[in-house]
Amino acid sequence: MAAPRRSTRIRNIDLGVTAESRKPATVPAPAETSRKRKVSTEDVQEKATEPKRQATAKTKKVPAKGKGKTKVEAKIMDAATEPSADNAIHDNQVPDDALSVLPAEILETILENVNHPPSMVKLACTSKRYYSIVMSVLHKRISVSVGFWQHIPHVIRQIEPHLSIAQKKQLKREGKYKGQQEKFSTLLDPLVVPACANYVRQVAIGGIDPGKKHKPIVMRYLEEVLKNLSNLEVVDAYELTKSMSESIAAKKNLKALRLCVGGGSSSDLEDEAAPLAKLNNLEHISILSRSWGSLVASREKILQSMLLNSLSTLKSLEIRTTQWFSNFLDDWEVQIKARNPDAMEQAHDFTALKSLSLSGVAFAGQFCETVMPSLTRAIDFLQLRELTLKDLNEGKVAFFKYLEDLFRGADKGTIQLRKLSLDMAGDEKSQSYVTTEYQVEGIYRFISSFDTLTTLEFEEHNIYNSAVESNPGLSRRLQQVVLNHKELETLRFTYRGSGSGDYRTPYIPAKTVQILMKNLLNLRTFEFAPDENDLDAMSRALARGKNLETIILSSFPSERNRDPDPTPWLTITNKLVKGLLENAGSAEDFVWENHYKLNRIKTCWYECAIGSDLKQQRNLAHAPVKITQGDRAVMSQDLRGKPNTKQHYYKAFDDWVEQVARYKY
Repeated sequence: MAAPRRSTRIRNIDLGVTAESRKPATVPAPAETSRKRKVSTEDVQEKATEPKRQATAKTKKVPAKGKGKTKVEAKIMDAATEPSADNAIHDNQVPDDALSVLPAEILETILENVNHPPSMVKLACTSKRYYSIVMSVLHKRISVSVGFWQHIPHVIRQIEPHLSIAQKKQLKREGKYKGQQEKFSTLLDPLVVPACANYVRQVAIGGIDPGKKHKPIVMRYLEEVLKNLSNLEVVDAYELTKSMSESIAAKKNLKALRLCVGGGSSSDLEDEAAPLAKLNNLEHISILSRSWGSLVASREKILQSMLLNSLSTLKSLEIRTTQWFSNFLDDWEVQIKARNPDAMEQAHDFTALKSLSLSGVAFAGQFCETVMPSLTRAIDFLQLRELTLKDLNEGKVAFFKYLEDLFRGADKGTIQLRKLSLDMAGDEKSQSYVTTEYQVEGIYRFISSFDTLTTLEFEEHNIYNSAVESNPGLSRRLQQVVLNHKELETLRFTYRGSGSGDYRTPYIPAKTVQILMKNLLNLRTFEFAPDENDLDAMSRALARGKNLETIILSSFPSERNRDPDPTPWLTITNKLVKGLLENAGSAEDFVWENHYKLNRIKTCWYECAIGSDLKQQRNLAHAPVKITQGDRAVMSQDLRGKPNTKQHYYKAFDDWVEQVARYKY
């Protein structure tokens, strides 16, 4: 029997027909069938069109050429010409690779969490599709910081790929440094901006301090690269020039701006930042300026212009200033009426604002007479999801009284506040904690006026003088306030350190922790300063938190004196974990995850993962260690990574950029 044509074999493979199933019963064939058939013109044409027929074999019907075909053969031919669910499933089960089935949006999200550029570049070389996706991820953010003149070449190598040839040559004429491109192609247009510049969405500029002689060239590189980033959306800058401001103001897609300015005269800062007043439709604004040349309340009203241009789009606002520059909403009602008289009929002006952070603001006193009425007019505090209030100055008692009355009189369904962060320090550092408790009573009343919080953070609560006072722990008044919010998932008591001189952090005893764990059943993250006198009792108290996932030790007594123990954070972590193992209850085959959800323990200097089956990770400096208590054991993994000089010295701290990227409201 002659072998079937190649197109027929391919069709049979798709149908699952094997060579054995195609063999007919052994029947003596006529003599004439053994003769060789002459090659006809039809065969030649079929060979010429064979590649095209292979491509359309699954969808195009093949006409029958023989009159003597059986019914079974006819059914097979019909099945080959009709699409079926089985064929579709078979096609989908054999993709080109495991990633090709993912949409571009999902694949981009996955690649954004891959922190290994060499592997990303290898993936980009496999196809045009992967190249476009990977390049958009690799070039999404430019993050630079210079603390020494020898770091300049690393910054140049990061910025130069986004510059045109003409820009590179011009900057090279202004100053020659290592890292600059030496040769340029004569076949390329010197004015064309590289395509990778269009991929950049975020820019983080940290401190630029390579020395007085070298700083101008770094700023020139930043000025030139900002001109090319047409799709820029987020800017976080600690340094600013007028040219940079003009480039930022020209970005049509800009959504978020953060400026952290610490020096310079008032006139210089106003001149440099003046073009920013043209920005509009921003979603996130953060101005951190505590210098005398404050951008918050400048004569040019730069911040106020940006706010007025973003009334319907602004989602988060962060202001850090001093009491002398608190009136960033000066003549607010006059400005609103001048722009749109009908807007005065609205109860509040920022219709989309969900997050507010105020630090250093005064609500009364000289230059601050209109802060309170302007703020309450512009912002609907009931619609906020996040509120941060720190280092407030004169008039804060009246402000918290306003918030208390507002929240107490509101219907429960209208209060949207879920996250609250407050500074609990007293007006004077040298005062007693009893005096401080009296001063923060207004804050307690405000927190007690509603019960919708899921995250509550206290900073610098009850710092006391150890020379004249004993450890106060957490006051009963504060415990009552906290327990009013039954749905809390995060509770944090943070401190800037373990105290200086005779001033100490109030360490929380195990009894107080037990009360919190017993009443806050949904608590997932708990930060506190533990009392080390009885860590066994502390472990028993923490064992009651069955939903607890993260424990943060903000401060503890042994970290102040490291002479007997150079690593007190390891000691206290191991003791707490052993106590949790001992108090896990009875079980024959102990598995940590069956008793606790706890997987992280953090201190100021240390962070570890807790789990039953932790493996050595390539990017971590230490291998997991086993902690045992009796016949029970669990693994602990130090999460400190291997030293990475580039990460620490050449890149800016881009926490705010990450926060904006994860913003969910």
